[in-house]
Amino acid sequence: MKGITLLNLLILLLSSCSYSSSRGWSFSDSDSVKEEKERLRKVDRKTDRILEVGRTTEGAEARRQAKGEVFEEEFFRSLYR
Repeated sequence: MKGITLLNLLILLLSSCSYSSSRGWSFSDSDSVKEEKERLRKVDRKTDRILEVGRTTEGAEARRQAKGEVFEEEFFRSLYR
């Protein structure tokens, strides 16, 4: 019985992993984790853009503005789906 349980756990573990040549082995991300990572990437890009165009020189303020803009975009996009 222990052998079957261990085998099942091993199969479950391997099925939830994926291999990427750049990152190696990693657990598969759920949709919510992927969405959060994408949202953070958007915030990072907007923060960089705000600093680049000189809207503000403070990183914290640029990040706050970027978070607000990303939230607005996602909110209005969800209304028109």
